Amino acid sequence: MAATRAPPRKDRPITTAMKDRIAAFLVLAALAGCQARPTAPIGSVAAPPAERSAESLYRAPPEVVAAAVESGGRLCLEGRAAPGDRVRLASPGGQAFYADAGRDGVWKLTLTDTAEPRLYGLAMMDHGRLVQSQGYVALLPGGGGALLRAGAGARPLDMAAAGPAILAVDFDSKGGAVVSGVAGAGAALQLWLDGARRLNGRAGSDGAFSLALNEPLTFTTHRFEVIDGAHHADLAVAFSPAGALTAGPYRAAPMGGGWRIDWITPGGGLQTTLLLTRPGAAA
Repeated sequence: MAATRAPPRKDRPITTAMKDRIAAFLVLAALAGCQARPTAPIGSVAAPPAERSAESLYRAPPEVVAAAVESGGRLCLEGRAAPGDRVRLASPGGQAFYADAGRDGVWKLTLTDTAEPRLYGLAMMDHGRLVQSQGYVALLPGGGGALLRAGAGARPLDMAAAGPAILAVDFDSKGGAVVSGVAGAGAALQLWLDGARRLNGRAGSDGAFSLALNEPLTFTTHRFEVIDGAHHADLAVAFSPAGALTAGPYRAAPMGGGWRIDWITPGGGLQTTLLLTRPGAAA
């Protein structure tokens, strides 16, 4: 029997749907041949352009390291700041003095000596930013002074006293107290109050120390003793609450062996600092 041939096949026309499927296949094939790029997880934030880190932005605030009287009754201040930056010393009344730090970071200012203590805020301009120093700089008649620190002990500018020496006592309206001064560099210290040992402490590498009492004191006369090995320093202090300040942000009054300064802290509290010009004198 003769083989029969199948009728020739007629190609089906390409429809629009078929064209769409072919196009989709080609797109998928092209994507499969490409190397995938890693993508960030959902919710992640792309790293911003490189900026100055917090460490690079930080600048240590300026400081006063010495205050002494020159010939003619002029008070010379010397301090440290960032090299080349401008330092500003401003009084609560708005009076301001300026100095530029040298390449070594040292700056100097000369003021006229006065008969009463003066308080100043210390700051410097760093790339358009105002960097404020902690507390206030208190300058005493005849030279010397201290950095007044809110909630902490004053740091005397005159560190030349033979240690140990009590140079400042701070207290607040609740009787919290801090005793500050100078001793041997890194010396182990004991603080005695009214004949009883209260705490141990240690002087810094520069000999400065601040010893904070761990309980409030009553408003009466107290005797402090700081012991540095075989050496010791004694001081009797009359504690009394500060009255309201009505004539400005601080009030200074002479006392036996130094000055009493009642001042308003940046947080609005009232603090009293006793600065001693004759260490060991009765206050």
